[in-house]
Amino acid sequence: MTIFTELLNDLNAGGIAYVLLRDRPDTPGMHDLDVLIAEKQSREFLVICRQHGFRLIRNGHLNPGKLLLLRWHTDGPLLLDVHQRLVVRGVEYLDARRVLARRQAENGYFFPGREDHLLTLLFHNLLGKGEIQTKHRAQLADLLAQPLNETYLAQHTADYGLQETWSRVRKEFAALERDPKLAQHLSAWSYRRLFQQRPGERLRRWSLSIKAVLQKWFGARRGMLIVLLGPDGCGKSTLLQILRQRLRAAALTTDTVYLGPWGQSVLPLQKILSYFHITPYRAEDKAFYSGKTAIRQTPQGFSRWQQNLKAWLYYAAVAIELWFRYFKMVLPKLRQGRIVLADRYIYDLLVGYKSRTMDYHWGIRHWLCRHYARPDLTLLLDAPPEIIHERKPQLSLAQLAEVRAAYAAFREAYGLKILDTSVSVEKTLADFEQQHLELILTQIEKYAQSKN
Repeated sequence: MTIFTELLNDLNAGGIAYVLLRDRPDTPGMHDLDVLIAEKQSREFLVICRQHGFRLIRNGHLNPGKLLLLRWHTDGPLLLDVHQRLVVRGVEYLDARRVLARRQAENGYFFPGREDHLLTLLFHNLLGKGEIQTKHRAQLADLLAQPLNETYLAQHTADYGLQETWSRVRKEFAALERDPKLAQHLSAWSYRRLFQQRPGERLRRWSLSIKAVLQKWFGARRGMLIVLLGPDGCGKSTLLQILRQRLRAAALTTDTVYLGPWGQSVLPLQKILSYFHITPYRAEDKAFYSGKTAIRQTPQGFSRWQQNLKAWLYYAAVAIELWFRYFKMVLPKLRQGRIVLADRYIYDLLVGYKSRTMDYHWGIRHWLCRHYARPDLTLLLDAPPEIIHERKPQLSLAQLAEVRAAYAAFREAYGLKILDTSVSVEKTLADFEQQHLELILTQIEKYAQSKN
């Protein structure tokens, strides 16, 4: 018995009316199930789902009538796409109450009646996808060939202004399969007729569009910022790519950004300062740290005052750059409920300039780090210097040891969590899921359960 079948059995026992819209729960390899439920039973439905390990990750905030639940499983994420109403992008296109009232039992599960199955599948493709998807063509063709209650089909579609669309589909289905442009045209035409029949749906679409814009720029933060730190060669790029794919496969919308202080600037401030030779690394110290000289010269008098002024200018430019990136590239995504994976962070200021150690201007660098936005999770990718050097030999073993020591020095103060990358990528990913996935899912569930 699969996880989905166990859940559906408990829904039956709990008196929850449901309809499986497109797929069977006992299909091998099934990871995504579409379920229609009565909106008035949503609370009881969610309680039973939570008992089976399914967490609410989308609450219909910007698409009322649709919920998304996730259960993380060793064989891959399991998703419940829950429909309280039959909507696409906030627009209702069929009557869910009718579909639930006409549901039919088959082998212990409830499915829509033949006519409702045809309509829900057809308009899911036309209105939601703008095409007749290949995976549904044979099923739709089979349904169209069967005896149907034409009176019910005509009445249900007419109530939503879609009767003419239904008539055209009956006549032109073969052409719709072959011609994507015809399907797109019919989709746009259907929306226009639906809005003419039900003007309130157009107003709802507009209001949701406005709401989405306001959420993006002024809403509450609903996503998570996860930071990956470590020297070049520790596995950041590889892990970022795999984590993004893994989280997206679980319907957790995920983006990657670069938030390191050295390079990939969006604003021209640091480039302008470079014209005046204003950098955080003093020339006399560069020779000392690189081993070209054993004597370190410390600026005195006016020269020292000049160096401090340059440092303040440079780090002010860094702060402006990083805050600009945060407000432009990170915060809007967090307000939309997305997960942001950051390659590097402002904390690299405490390591040194481009992984070269610095033991001056500590006060400026610590102040900037303490007053920058705190991530939800900061991972320090760590491996022995020999392994990192073998992957990317830009830094010597001695420099890598210094970089690791620098990260260790502020690890507790800034809440860095160690993730071992000296092992295989699969093992690193498994460690990540075992140690940190619960925090991520709990936080996303908390945001989804909020009313904002």
